[in-house]
Amino acid sequence: MVASSSSEPSEREARKARRQEGRRQAILAAARAVLVQGGVLGLTLEAVAAEADLSKPSLFYYFRSKEDLVGALAVEGLAREVKVLEAAVVSAASGVEALAALVRARVDLYAEDLDGFRVVYLWPQLVGRQSEAHQARVLALSGQLNDVLEARLQADARAGRLAPGLQPRRLANVAWATAQGVLSLVAGLEHSGVGTRYTLSQLRDEACAVLLRSGGR
Repeated sequence: MVASSSSEPSEREARKARRQEGRRQAILAAARAVLVQGGVLGLTLEAVAAEADLSKPSLFYYFRSKEDLVGALAVEGLAREVKVLEAAVVSAASGVEALAALVRARVDLYAEDLDGFRVVYLWPQLVGRQSEAHQARVLALSGQLNDVLEARLQADARAGRLAPGLQPRRLANVAWATAQGVLSLVAGLEHSGVGTRYTLSQLRDEACAVLLRSGGR
């Protein structure tokens, strides 16, 4: 009986934690829906509460401001992105090829979900300053990915596969910025109702080819 009673509180706490996480995820899904439908100007705590079928005080239990909401959306999206990109970088045949693999995986990740890209990279800048905790998490995730790619490129440099004079950490940043530029261009033009001369896949492939040539291939 003693063992059973001692286990009950932890089981109740686990159920409570699952319920809270489920509600938190439902709120984030509602916030994304409001953002997609009405943009940053339409994002209010009242709108999110209505979309999530919650009272505003209940929403406040999880998020105190729209900055907190958008910051949490961005961090969760970035965490998913880093997981995908790390897998692409690790599975590439070399560090130089990992540069192109990162660009390809990143562009492909958002090709069918440009709103997801806006959630992570565009809307947080428009909403306002994020909390220090969110900023720290973003920096940690970005640094984690750069560390993995830099290690692959350093191995190439030691093996003589990297063009002389190139700096692994800078190349890692360039690959990320290249994909960012391609996605920002297409997401921005699409949002403005203007088409692009080249498709996202064409821009992706050209960017990958440039990185491979400049990296030593």
